[in-house]
Amino acid sequence: MQTRTMLALVLVLVSAKTWAECQQAPGVGLFFARLSGDWQGEAVTTPIGPRPYDISFERREPFWIYGQADPGAAIHHWGFYCEDAELRLRFLTTFRGNRDPVLLEAIRIRDAEIHFKARNPAFLEVKVRPGYTHSVFEVLHHGERHVLIELER
Repeated sequence: MQTRTMLALVLVLVSAKTWAECQQAPGVGLFFARLSGDWQGEAVTTPIGPRPYDISFERREPFWIYGQADPGAAIHHWGFYCEDAELRLRFLTTFRGNRDPVLLEAIRIRDAEIHFKARNPAFLEVKVRPGYTHSVFEVLHHGERHVLIELER
């Protein structure tokens, strides 16, 4: 029983340290604050034409935010979180029955934009420009715009 208690305490301390490090990373705390809440918008550029894109981002933990959108051709799951003091994105689209999420890492964090890149598939990138009243998500394939989503409060 004592071993379990010690392990739980270590996990809590590691999690608290990771959250503190993530919060201190430039732009990360502001990113979560700006993105939280309800958004209405449109995927103005997609392979199948413009689509409605309403989404609500809710905090699940201090540094984990999740949103789901249904633009009609697939359900999109967006999960932004900190792991090992790094900001990451777990994205899943159910297009054509897909069930495998793509994991992306923040490669550049600025106040106005966070740039995520996947290792597998290496050609996928996402740029998020978060604001309190207007946010933009740009999905790139092989460096070219694939999808552009514009959101408003």
